[in-house]
Amino acid sequence: MRIDLTGTNIEINGELRALVAKRFAKIKRRVPEDVHCEVILAEEHNPKIADGQKAEANLHIKGGTINAKAHERDMAVAIGHIADEVVRQLNRRSERARARSRAGADTIRHGHPEGAV
Repeated sequence: MRIDLTGTNIEINGELRALVAKRFAKIKRRVPEDVHCEVILAEEHNPKIADGQKAEANLHIKGGTINAKAHERDMAVAIGHIADEVVRQLNRRSERARARSRAGADTIRHGHPEGAV
């Protein structure tokens, strides 16, 4: 998986790169190598905005795109939230695919698909 990091009003340093790589390691194990992920980190300089640290992830996979956004006081927390959201969406996507593949399967009792009696 290729991760592109972009920063708006924030400098992308080695610490942020390492944090994104650590949090997205679980996602890397679940998706193919040719997947592209865009991570956008932004900081609001307005003191009236309490949650001024923003993080957004766009994971481009076969069959669609998974998006996640988070606004927090701390950038590390925001990155953690988007990583967790992407994992949750990947889980939901795989569960739906698994349910579709089992929808026409024979039942154990009757030997024919449910509802086809």
